[in-house]
Amino acid sequence: MDYMNNGVNIEKKQVNHQFVQTYSLMKGMKHFGNKGKEAAMNEMKQLHERNVFEPVRIEDLNNNERKRAMESLIFLVEKRDGTVKGRACANGSVQRPYIDKGDATSPTVSTEAVLNTSVLEAKQNRDVMTADTPNAFVQTEVDNKKFGERIIMKIRGPLVDMLVEIAPEAYTDYVREDNGKKVVYVKMLKASYGMLQSAIFYYKKFKADIEEIGFKINEYDPCVANRMVNNKHHTIVWHVDDVKSSHINSRVNDEFLKWLHVKYGSDNIGKVKATRGKVHDYLAMKLDYSEAGILKVDMTDYVKSMIQEFPQELNGKVKSPWNTNLFHVDPKSKLLDETRSTVFHTFIMKGMFLAKRGRQDIMTGIAYLSTKVTNSSENDWWKLKRLMIYLKREYSK
Repeated sequence: MDYMNNGVNIEKKQVNHQFVQTYSLMKGMKHFGNKGKEAAMNEMKQLHERNVFEPVRIEDLNNNERKRAMESLIFLVEKRDGTVKGRACANGSVQRPYIDKGDATSPTVSTEAVLNTSVLEAKQNRDVMTADTPNAFVQTEVDNKKFGERIIMKIRGPLVDMLVEIAPEAYTDYVREDNGKKVVYVKMLKASYGMLQSAIFYYKKFKADIEEIGFKINEYDPCVANRMVNNKHHTIVWHVDDVKSSHINSRVNDEFLKWLHVKYGSDNIGKVKATRGKVHDYLAMKLDYSEAGILKVDMTDYVKSMIQEFPQELNGKVKSPWNTNLFHVDPKSKLLDETRSTVFHTFIMKGMFLAKRGRQDIMTGIAYLSTKVTNSSENDWWKLKRLMIYLKREYSK
């Protein structure tokens, strides 16, 4: 059965999600078997060897520390090559009642700063380097004095057995039982994914480190910094652990990369990954400096991933991302169910990210539909679908 809606011929199909499957520890070990257990064991071994935490006796914790203890979580995911990866994090939601928003919010580089510095780099023919700091959070010491008590995490069930197997002399004496399950309480020494303070702890560390070698933070954007090297500007911007560095002389980037390796890389933690040359993938944008004096911003891969992940077939042809019905509200249109409402919200946010960086032509439609994310209807869904069909048409030429 065909439906004519919002100027597009659309074949009605069942919504099927195409997102990568992530499993909790227990479901993952059941699904992946020994590969799942091995992945979780490897992750716990890394946390132990990197001194991310140290065990504490529950008897030595005060009431607040017990109450505020975060749960340790591990998720398992299968990578494209078939290997299974464990990802450890903390459930930092228990921290929200007592941590001010300002203490859990980290600056990130603005889109305008990324694009403006990139245009400057193209005009000045600078050498550009992008780099990724490995395991940034677990290299960052936490401030246990900041909130009056230590930052505590509790590790339960199979993860306790893994820790005891990895280092029995370190953990055996700290194992207790809670509601019939083994538990070990640990004091956090390094930041962990999921902790509300992790990003700001890392930001402060990176900021202090670059200031030691002469960088000055830009007064308008706290994730842009400059220093003078050989009377020329050396500029860096960063988004958590993703850094973009530029200078007219490539040797300056060579030396900066060596500094990053010494400061943030090792055989144990991992090497700093850097990209050199005229094309860089940075924050989902492909920055292309191949043509002298010109910056090209390419987000083809990002758009293609949106098209691939959209949970319906994108059939039909349109010449524009919306029509005269964009602002029309149909009071009879049914609200989306919870599943499709979540998908609608996700793709509007993806579209906002895209429109702000590489596809300003869809901004009007995205801006309007963003006002509907809390009460999206079937009519709004078709408007989003029209926009997706337009994107598919543009990238299918």
